Amino acid sequence: INNMLRHCLQVARRQRFHRSWSSLATRSDMSPHVDGQQRHQLQSNKLQPAIPKRYFGISRHLDPLAPVLDDDSEDLITTIPEKKVYTADDLEYEEIKDTNNAMSRKMNEGEMYWGDGDDSDDDDDEFSNMFGLSNDDNDDNKKHPLSEQDELSIQDKAYAEKQAMIKAELDKRTGRLWTDEWVIPDEEWMSTDTWDDIEEWRPELATRKSLESVKVFDGGVPTLQQLSNLPLPASLPPHPGHGSPSIHASHRKRQIQRRLQTSIQLSIHDDLQKILKMTSWEEKQEGVDGLFEVIEERVREREPILGKLPDFKNMVEDGLEQVLRMVQSRMRGAAAAAATATANDDEGGVESSAGEVAKATNTDDITDVMGVKKETSVPVFMDLLAVKSGDSSGDKASPSLSNFFTQSNDGGVPNLVYPLKVHHDEGVGRMVEEWELAANKETKRIMMRDAMKEIASKVVESANCCGGDVSDDMKGAAKVFVVGKRGVGKTAALAGLVASARVSGHIVAYLPDGDRLRKHGFYVEPCSQRKGLYNLPEIAKEFCEQLLTSHGGDLDKMIASKEVMKGYLTSDQITRVFTRAHNTDDDAGDTTNTDAATTELSLSKLLEVGSGSSSLSSGCYSTVISALMNQRDKPFTVVMDEFNCYYDHGHYFHMDYDENVRKAIPLNKITVFKPFMDAMGLYPSEAGNDITSDGATEQSQALMKWGSLIVATSESRAVRRSFTQALTESARAQSQDEKHPTHVVDIRRFSDIEVQHILYNFEITGIGRLRFDRGDTALNPEEVEYLRMVSGGLGQPLLDACMIPY
Repeated sequence: INNMLRHCLQVARRQRFHRSWSSLATRSDMSPHVDGQQRHQLQSNKLQPAIPKRYFGISRHLDPLAPVLDDDSEDLITTIPEKKVYTADDLEYEEIKDTNNAMSRKMNEGEMYWGDGDDSDDDDDEFSNMFGLSNDDNDDNKKHPLSEQDELSIQDKAYAEKQAMIKAELDKRTGRLWTDEWVIPDEEWMSTDTWDDIEEWRPELATRKSLESVKVFDGGVPTLQQLSNLPLPASLPPHPGHGSPSIHASHRKRQIQRRLQTSIQLSIHDDLQKILKMTSWEEKQEGVDGLFEVIEERVREREPILGKLPDFKNMVEDGLEQVLRMVQSRMRGAAAAAATATANDDEGGVESSAGEVAKATNTDDITDVMGVKKETSVPVFMDLLAVKSGDSSGDKASPSLSNFFTQSNDGGVPNLVYPLKVHHDEGVGRMVEEWELAANKETKRIMMRDAMKEIASKVVESANCCGGDVSDDMKGAAKVFVVGKRGVGKTAALAGLVASARVSGHIVAYLPDGDRLRKHGFYVEPCSQRKGLYNLPEIAKEFCEQLLTSHGGDLDKMIASKEVMKGYLTSDQITRVFTRAHNTDDDAGDTTNTDAATTELSLSKLLEVGSGSSSLSSGCYSTVISALMNQRDKPFTVVMDEFNCYYDHGHYFHMDYDENVRKAIPLNKITVFKPFMDAMGLYPSEAGNDITSDGATEQSQALMKWGSLIVATSESRAVRRSFTQALTESARAQSQDEKHPTHVVDIRRFSDIEVQHILYNFEITGIGRLRFDRGDTALNPEEVEYLRMVSGGLGQPLLDACMIPY
């Protein structure tokens, strides 16, 4: 616009000072009213060059009626009538005149800016009207108001700038699980709401469906015995792309077979009821033959997709035969139960016996061999904050719980899973992140799964630790090796087992951060009492403090003699231990030293001394662990997460082990890890260190006398995959051992019903975008299926998908 204005002003100024025509005026060009003298003067004068006007739609020749003036002429020839001629320039000026007010104002400002300061007032008046503006419009002090159209244009420009700014900010974000274009409605673009404007979360925001669907265990946390008996839904089998296609293929075959058998049962239900009421064998045989004739078409109507299988007919007939055999087996069991009830008439009474017979001969229960009428199992959550101190269930299998386990630490993590916490540099999995992101801080839940049930069953069966009073010859120990893909929930499963074991009365040593322990031990030194072994004094000091904090009350009743201490402490160290123990004892000054006071100490006193002295921590800790592994008063459970990190490349070096300090010390030669690694007895073919059985304690002696040892691998740490695979293969090989088998448990992906209940729980506890959507996600089957698909049935991606809005 400014360039156009500048050009217009320049053309106007040239036309003002050069008004003569560029060609000579001929006789035909002159007006007949001009006399001869004027004509002669005009022809003799040297005319100044001029720029001819551009005519619009007519000839470019000069108009014979137009006046011709030179520079010396001052007067206009008034006798010649003026003729209005519209040129292209005039039409351009007229178009500019008809523009809106905003454009006129800008042109007026441009004219005043480029105006010639030497021009007279008359010239200014002449040019001021060039664009159709009055003198009032040329006033510098006058402000032109914006029209409604201009205001809308300014708003549209601000709207576009805000869109561009928000899009640029969104494009810089990382962590999206997809690359689709951001779809943001106009009301959200122009919204001015901030985080302060969002309403505070409250429990009433959860939908009724979510509150009714989520089931929390009564009492908060079950014991191991209760956990092993819970009806829980099965998880999905391993994905075929995870290296186990045969397992997935077997699962699919069983799933198809079960689906067909369920359809067969529903198809023959009425006919089977009639057959069971028949009395003669010939009638029953004819009825069964009739079922085989019509069963294919009936099942094909129920399963049209499976009906297209090439071997569908044989599959249906085999399935019908299996269903009938199961019904026959149930009939025999019902007859035996009825006979037993009849024989107990004298003891239970006639009415109760008749009731038992009626229940045993109920045809609906007999024919429901596929459990169609059986209630579907749903996931159950444990709430770590719902446990109460004291006797939680009133039986001997559920001993009292200390007040420490009913509280939480400063980070909000329940002490029931102590020492699990979020490390300032390196966390332990991402299980605690769910609790940190939840709006509801009054509950800390862990979903109990079939893998946790399987582990609890192995511990209860092998250790026989939850049956009340058990004789010493019936007590044993279990070894469990937990595997699973990254983010599937191994850390959550171990934490839940730790809580359940402590509620069951176990003394639990929980090592949740194996990756930190294997490389952040501060310094290593040779063990003075046990040649060939090495100590991590600071790690041992930390372990002593943890055991004393969590189970100090139980350990106060257990004794370690001086003979046991000699295996882990020198004579001088034993003397120092007793001196420190008696100096910290409040009653030591009131009594004389007895023989017991100088020959034995409680395990809590040993831990107290070890937690206060780096030079004595390793010996005190080893003494306490040895005493716990060899006692039968209380079950002792050890839970170690990130166990494969102990078989990676080492980070502890000492010249006593390698003079050139090039080889790392294997962790099974470090005193704080040796008891547990010897008890597991896993020596893989490939590892980062030379972890061998040389110098290891025999497994029958290394394993605890009463309790369990549960370890799990980690896929989120920097451990070579081949090391983890070799360790898993070694554990699977030990599962065939008859004396001390290692139970390998695979934590699998979430099933559809588990994903649904996790989303219900997210809505109840207020996590991510489910906090305020009031059921838009959890109650929408398409949204649930989408989240299950993008997460792959894994816990960590599912949490990420619920945190990111879309």
